[in-house]
Amino acid sequence: MARNITDMTHAQLSTWLTPIVDRSLFESRERLMSLLAENTDRDALESEFREFYEGYCGLAFELEAPEESLLSILRSSDRFAPLQRRVAIVEAARKTSPVGRQARRMSDKPLLTDPQPEIKVSVLSDDGFRALMETFANWGLFAARERIVKLQKATPSDAAAEQLKSEFLDFFVHYLELEQFLEDYDYDPDEGLELRPEVAERLEQSVADYESGTVKAVPVEEVAKKLGLKW
Repeated sequence: MARNITDMTHAQLSTWLTPIVDRSLFESRERLMSLLAENTDRDALESEFREFYEGYCGLAFELEAPEESLLSILRSSDRFAPLQRRVAIVEAARKTSPVGRQARRMSDKPLLTDPQPEIKVSVLSDDGFRALMETFANWGLFAARERIVKLQKATPSDAAAEQLKSEFLDFFVHYLELEQFLEDYDYDPDEGLELRPEVAERLEQSVADYESGTVKAVPVEEVAKKLGLKW
């Protein structure tokens, strides 16, 4: 069970936040910003966006466990009314189920039972793709993260702890908004990558084994159970 951050001291919260705000996503964002400033070509942007997206998935997995606890904190006080309104907008606009969001992070494919994304990233025009990269690179999540990192270094006090909690909740809502925004985009980070010969050979052998009856398909319910997903 996720620990309630309202019970944490400044030092405890700062320690708990470190694996959340010290992730590859934030390094990738800096590189993406540099590439955009240099007006680099699409191939370089696509390569870096692949890293950015994988970093986002890592952050999503990190925030998955405490999500309900954080939402409960937000709903517990009128002090967070502005954040509550933003969460309500996200929840009203969401198209995917919780299981669908988990599946997409693991496989980059939405569940067939969820609405399918309408915008395929790979077919965007160069200008459209660059505009999308600028949107991601300038998302409020990154400014919120910088405020958190600065507050982690502040002199510990009750006031500093409360400010750190508030900034993290703002960061969390920015993350929810990013997650919801991504629902409209069909993006596979492996699309267009060359399949190594040894991997292709194993895949072909797996297909042949299945078709010959040598191996049996694993039911989706069993896969979900192994992954800790509800089905």
